[in-house]
Amino acid sequence: MLQASRQFGMTQSAVSQAVRRAEASIGVAFFNRSRRPLTLTRAGRILAGRVRDLNRDFDDLVRALRDAAKLPERVDLRLGVIDSYAATVGAHLVKELMTGEVALSLSVWSGLAHAHAEALVHRTIDAAITCDAMDDLYDIERFPFYREPNLLVVPRGSEAEFADLDLREILTRHRLVRYSERSWAGAQVERHLSRLGIRPPRAFEFDTSDSLVAMVATGMGVAITTPLCLLQGLAHAGQVSALPLPGPGFFRELLLVTRRGDLSSLAPRIAEMARTSITTQAMPRIRTLVPWFTQDY
Repeated sequence: MLQASRQFGMTQSAVSQAVRRAEASIGVAFFNRSRRPLTLTRAGRILAGRVRDLNRDFDDLVRALRDAAKLPERVDLRLGVIDSYAATVGAHLVKELMTGEVALSLSVWSGLAHAHAEALVHRTIDAAITCDAMDDLYDIERFPFYREPNLLVVPRGSEAEFADLDLREILTRHRLVRYSERSWAGAQVERHLSRLGIRPPRAFEFDTSDSLVAMVATGMGVAITTPLCLLQGLAHAGQVSALPLPGPGFFRELLLVTRRGDLSSLAPRIAEMARTSITTQAMPRIRTLVPWFTQDY
């Protein structure tokens, strides 16, 4: 007891009390106090044999805690991404998120916009890059980062057929290749046509832009889509031309959507990274397909 008090700068009485508290908390005696000098009990000998290992483990724990304090907190992010973004520049954004200054554990789901709205409500994702502002949801933060016009896609070489025709006449003469109404883009196109009183017959409907562009490329009709969606159908984009949509235009806006307060500091940065990915990766390719398009829309 005296040696221990000198080693730790305590009184001998304080050491004795500490030993008794340890014995009381475990319910065993470490010393046989009926003998002089004190001798260890069997439990005391087991403890004495383990003390060095315990000290080593504790020192390792302290080092691990101090090392952890030097590193940024790791953020778990489950991100939904609409197909047109995922298929064109999504990989660049993912790389930027994974190698950036924020330590992220990242999971990504692509798909249609309505699926991401449901996933956000049910908390199976934390944020979504989408074209659906989810205006009917409360406690949602929205960070718009890109706006593009809808345009008319026609078979390459047929551009002269559409000169001076309004949209009604075009869709009277040519079959409309549609997005399905269960997609956000399809619903938006249908609302625009309904406002104009145009109801073209239903023939071909698709969820994805690559299928839509392929149908136009083979001469099966015309389509209404956006520059980024046209880029998604790049395999067939060489066989189509993109024209300004006749009559009043309408637009698609991409934005990052998240629950209010969940990613308050990170969400604006992700939105800016998403915008930069489009500006640097998509726009040079879009301008080759749609030379008249600028980001001033």
